[in-house]
Amino acid sequence: VVVSHGAIASLLASHRSATGPIGATEREHGRSRVALTASLCFDASWDGLLWLIAGHELHLIGDEVRRDAAALVRHIEAESVDVVEVTPSYAEQLLDEGLLDAPAPRVVLLGGEAVGQSLWDRLREAPATTAHNLYGPTESTVDALTQPFTATGRPTLGRSVLGTRAHVLDEYLAPVPAGVPGELYLAGAGLARGYLGRPALTAERFVADPYAPGERMYRTGDLVRRTRDGDLEYLGRTDQ
Repeated sequence: VVVSHGAIASLLASHRSATGPIGATEREHGRSRVALTASLCFDASWDGLLWLIAGHELHLIGDEVRRDAAALVRHIEAESVDVVEVTPSYAEQLLDEGLLDAPAPRVVLLGGEAVGQSLWDRLREAPATTAHNLYGPTESTVDALTQPFTATGRPTLGRSVLGTRAHVLDEYLAPVPAGVPGELYLAGAGLARGYLGRPALTAERFVADPYAPGERMYRTGDLVRRTRDGDLEYLGRTDQ
């Protein structure tokens, strides 16, 4: 059971949902030292567990260190940490404290907030670090989309991770053309079972997937559009 802050409800996620997202990001970098910088109360902490399940070395960071940007950078350097995942706003602080100075982590993962253009440019141009933008609600077991910063010159959400399907649909659940805004729906192995003790909310947000008979998809409430290259761009919320 995990807590979805967006819906103010507890979610039921199966083992299949949690392990389904293990894919390219965890495997492509070889055995790595991964810093668990998120509180265990935050769903992003699941990412660290997925790296551990995939065979990597997980470093547990104490509260005093992970909340202090300068201390965290020193710890990353001292322990030769390869992978760091933080929010974009915290990444700005870490970069100001010298995160990208040698020895820099090989991989920086950002999630939980929109990435600004200036931060995108700084990480995209980092010579020794590969950065990825991660997107995903708790209802899709944290990570659903990913984008390497080197793939594009402006912030985008990218494409679906292994085992996840991303649909951009109109109000009639029909696909919209590239460049046209639509609501993002997520489907696949990472989907949660629903909200604990809230069948009406579950039925409202987890709907039948017309493109995969017998399966469901999650209405994210996020407004996106697909670029000509197939990447997804975040535009805002459908309720705003």
